[in-house]
Amino acid sequence: MNVHRIALPEKFSFEDYEWFRSQYTEALVASKPVELVCSQVTFLDSAALGMIASLQRNLKNVTNYDLVVSAPSSYCDELFQLANMYGKYIHLQLPA
Repeated sequence: MNVHRIALPEKFSFEDYEWFRSQYTEALVASKPVELVCSQVTFLDSAALGMIASLQRNLKNVTNYDLVVSAPSSYCDELFQLANMYGKYIHLQLPA
C-alpha cells in the first residue's frame, strides 16, 4: 500500500498550519493512508495537537484510514500520552 509520509519539523506549531495542510491535502485527494514521522519533534503546541486531531477526523471521513504515527521522539510520545491521543486520534506504528 502506498503511504503518504509527513515528517514533522522539530518545532511544530500553528505557524506550520499552511505547510501541514498542503502536506496532507495531497493524501486526502489521492485517498492514501497518512503516516506522521515524529522522530525529530522537540516541541508541539496545543494548535499542533489540534491540527493532528483534525487531520485524523478528515482522514477517517474521506478515506476511512486511521492516522499512524511512527518513530515519535520521547517528548512527542509523552505529549501524545498526556493528551490521550493514542487510540482516539492516532495509532502508534511499532518498529518491525
